[in-house]
Amino acid sequence: MNKEFNELFDIKEDKDDKPNIQITTQKVVIHTLIRAVILLVGAVATCVLLFIAAYDSQIMLGILALVIVVGWFALMIMETARLKKSNKTQLSQANSVLIGLATLMILMLIASIR
Repeated sequence: MNKEFNELFDIKEDKDDKPNIQITTQKVVIHTLIRAVILLVGAVATCVLLFIAAYDSQIMLGILALVIVVGWFALMIMETARLKKSNKTQLSQANSVLIGLATLMILMLIASIR
């Protein structure tokens, strides 16, 4: 009966039918390490610029430090959205974790200033 039913509706089982979705390997550790190093370099550069700005009373260096921080956040948020859109959820979640850690770091620095 099953064979007749399949023939009636022209249902054929294809053993070689493969999914069309391309499965890509997401190198989360390397991706995260690269972004963490960029975050670390940006944080050190920002701290150096803020130290020099405070020492020489130059507001432009303080503004440059702010641009570095805001630029890093903007790039990471845009990359996270792009990765989420292209179904690379592990990489986008790794970016989200880095954004959260950077936000926590900034809040801790602000809380320690008196």
